[in-house]
Amino acid sequence: MDIANSVAIVTGANRGIGEAFVRALIGQGAAKVYAGARNAASAQHLVEEFGDKVVALELDVTREEQVAAAVARCTDVSIVINNAGAFLGQRLIGADSMAAAREEMDVNYFGVLSMSRAFAPVLKQNGGGAIVNVLSAGGLCAMPVMGGYSPSKFAAKAATICIRAELAP
Repeated sequence: MDIANSVAIVTGANRGIGEAFVRALIGQGAAKVYAGARNAASAQHLVEEFGDKVVALELDVTREEQVAAAVARCTDVSIVINNAGAFLGQRLIGADSMAAAREEMDVNYFGVLSMSRAFAPVLKQNGGGAIVNVLSAGGLCAMPVMGGYSPSKFAAKAATICIRAELAP
């Protein structure tokens, strides 16, 4: 896919790999990147650096109303990068509760599914595009010390395969 003149949305764009995606997209000539983060102010440094090429966007992928608001605002998107992730460092059996495993599944699997479902019609309306799901080696090989993270990434990998098949036509 040609990045030049494209418009992208990146979840978890305020730091780490997400911030690197924003920088790479701008570096390859993207016209605009929506930098999604739970707190839009945490992505403001990218707006300050790149001006109107970056739009900070409040986006918690676990909140359906925020995903819907992103779709309503970002109608020009041709690339969706599902990067937001949660790794809470709790074991599955040894944790005091299932809260960490639920949050990891909610962000790492359901967040990917929610964004993909919401933005697929936008991509179609704009003549096609790409959905990029950031996965992990933890989703290829079960890592018992990764608690709910590893199963959530396995689920995201399976969802990616299914989504690709559904959108292929």
